[in-house]
Amino acid sequence: MMEAEYQFVCGSCKYECVSGIGVERGPHFYKAAMVCKHCKEVDTFAMPNPGSMVDPPSGAAVCKTCGSAEHLAVWDGLTCPHCKQKMKAIGTNTKTERPFKYW
Repeated sequence: MMEAEYQFVCGSCKYECVSGIGVERGPHFYKAAMVCKHCKEVDTFAMPNPGSMVDPPSGAAVCKTCGSAEHLAVWDGLTCPHCKQKMKAIGTNTKTERPFKYW
């Protein structure tokens, strides 16, 4: 899941992150690009679907920087969490395999 991830850069404050966009649903879990409103960091989190009978992955819905789950909100993929200006994705999918080059 979360097959596509891109590098995002804010043109105003130069904040950078690598994340997917939106929510991708699987049979038991969904992955979402979320922002922690406390420490203002963007990351991807896996959470169980409503009514799912499987346990969530350990530490799946906890911010890796501040350790809190109560400040997480789905990120729109455009707004910089630091300065609220527009961010843009640069380059292609970071998970794409690149061909080997000899030069």
